[in-house]
Amino acid sequence: MARNESLDREEKARLLRSLAFRVHRKQPCPQALDDLLGEESRGGRSRQFRDAVSRLGEEGVVPALLALDLVGGETAAVLAAVLDTNDHRLLSSALSRLAEYVEAGAG
Repeated sequence: MARNESLDREEKARLLRSLAFRVHRKQPCPQALDDLLGEESRGGRSRQFRDAVSRLGEEGVVPALLALDLVGGETAAVLAAVLDTNDHRLLSSALSRLAEYVEAGAG
């Protein structure tokens, strides 16, 4: 991935799947996303993730996902409601479905 390019479809799907897996394992979503972004930032890719890390700390999960362009506005609104339920199974399933959608080229 070039330094100034956005994430490609495969990378977006991989990130969403990884986040879904961590949430499924009952890791709180903000912590799971923070850990994931930290891991992804290693290897010289911190520039792509800097804004998302900042937004995660200041505004929360949904703005961080928007900063990474992993979700759009409508999806973000629905995901915010899912996050509010505090149901890790529902959130994990939603993130997995989003990954499938992105991977299929629909998103």
